Amino acid sequence: MKKVIASFSLIMMSIVMFAQADYSHFTRDIRSYSDNYSDDQVMGLYEHHYDVPRNTLVQLFNGFGLDWGNVSLGLELSNYLGVPVSDILGIYRENPEGNGWGVMAQRYGIKPGSPEFHRMKAMMGKRNRNWNDIFDDYGKTRNPSVAQRNRLPVNKGLIRLDPMSSKEMKQINKEIEKRNKKIYKSEKKMMKEWEKEDRKIRKQTEKIRKEQGKQMKKNGKW
Repeated sequence: MKKVIASFSLIMMSIVMFAQADYSHFTRDIRSYSDNYSDDQVMGLYEHHYDVPRNTLVQLFNGFGLDWGNVSLGLELSNYLGVPVSDILGIYRENPEGNGWGVMAQRYGIKPGSPEFHRMKAMMGKRNRNWNDIFDDYGKTRNPSVAQRNRLPVNKGLIRLDPMSSKEMKQINKEIEKRNKKIYKSEKKMMKEWEKEDRKIRKQTEKIRKEQGKQMKKNGKW
């Protein structure tokens, strides 16, 4: 009997772990899409896609550990479950290191392996692919309106948050500014490296062209 109970417990733990991996996969992917852009640029995309004001996005970004993957999943689940994002944020913060997503889903009846879980998993896969396409297009156009593709305006009643104090808002905006500077510095460095490589290629191309010209002239073809 003890072996049966132990085996059952192991199976349940495995199911929970796999379920948690699905949430982590979503947040990790969204985070990787956003890593190449400043927080201001990502907020512009989120404003267009979720119809959530900047101040609210700043609060969510701060509450979800400065992680745009967590912010996206929080808004997606708030809309999917019809639950205020403040409730989801509260549960997440009670269970840090990503464990809050599984706890939150189970609290609202989404048990690992259940039909409801698989429906939600399919939703996350679809939304993940949509964000991948959005960030790809944004990388080419730098136009935040590309985020209106398959947009998901979150009900205003679900995104009400207690206002942050001026001190808290100042602190998080300072952190965002710091992160933005880091991104811009990285972009500037990449641009310089690209320009350097471009000049090198142009120089090599010009050298080859001149050598070909000399050879053709020597062969009497000019």
